[in-house]
Amino acid sequence: MKANAGTSGQVPGRRPVAALAAATTDDDRRLYRLMLWGYFSLFPFTVMFIVMAALANSSAVVVYTVQSAISITVQTFSIYAIRQVMGGNQFRFPYGAGKLEDFSAFLCGVLYVPSGLYMAYDAAMRLVHPQHVGYVLSLIPICLSAIRMVVLYLLVRRLARQVRAPSPLLRAYLLDYRVGLLSDVGVISAFAVGWLLVHQGLVTMGDRVDPLVGLTISLYMVWVGVSLVRSNFSALMDLPLPESEQLRVMKVLARHYADYETIGTLYTRASGKRRFVEIELVFPGERTLDEIAALSTAMEEGLAAEMPGLTFRIIPVGPGA
Repeated sequence: MKANAGTSGQVPGRRPVAALAAATTDDDRRLYRLMLWGYFSLFPFTVMFIVMAALANSSAVVVYTVQSAISITVQTFSIYAIRQVMGGNQFRFPYGAGKLEDFSAFLCGVLYVPSGLYMAYDAAMRLVHPQHVGYVLSLIPICLSAIRMVVLYLLVRRLARQVRAPSPLLRAYLLDYRVGLLSDVGVISAFAVGWLLVHQGLVTMGDRVDPLVGLTISLYMVWVGVSLVRSNFSALMDLPLPESEQLRVMKVLARHYADYETIGTLYTRASGKRRFVEIELVFPGERTLDEIAALSTAMEEGLAAEMPGLTFRIIPVGPGA
């Protein structure tokens, strides 16, 4: 996560590693505060969903209960991950805490898929054999949840727009709150229709609205879960950077071809929002460490303009090595 603030005395659009680290820490702290607010508010809402699901016999509120339980599980780990980022312990996490963020988003997807499939099956059965639903009681927790989701979604969306390279954790939270907000609005509308049908004497049709809503949300949970698993699996596999980003590295090397003799091995990897590039360059024997450091800074600034979250290092190699 990167802020867009410039740094005086630097080339426009380019910032050194120290400035990037400071901006990242500030963004992480803002996300951490939002996470804590959302996390602790989940506990009373989960209890409320459990009680209302039992009293109202609502399939949709049961789905809400499961979503809240999954959110508590995932966010517990997410808060631990973001604390490691804020701590900045480079000895325990020399390549950043991006893996923790990737795993947190991946865990959310893994839990969403099977639970969504099970609840979709249960809702489908209730469509075939409808049960009476207390729509008035069901609307109470959903309306309160909608208020909570509006506040959280707007705050996280504003943060995501201000960040240059949103982390997997921030994207997962934004997607999760978007799902929650859309679900709340849709459920409130559907429950109003169901209540109206029941009071118009169409009881069987009205009681089918609730499982239909539950089925829709469950299938959307499965879709979101598959999306999160697919988008974070490659990062957990510790794969090299994509070809497009490796080409950017080669272009920077080509611009500085006169500053070294030849290229050795190029190491690239991704860890969450971080990108790591290590290059072996062969230098003539008379090249000083200060000259190599200046070349490294110039290359890093050139890449950082196009690859936010970059950690760059030159491994100098002597002739004949």
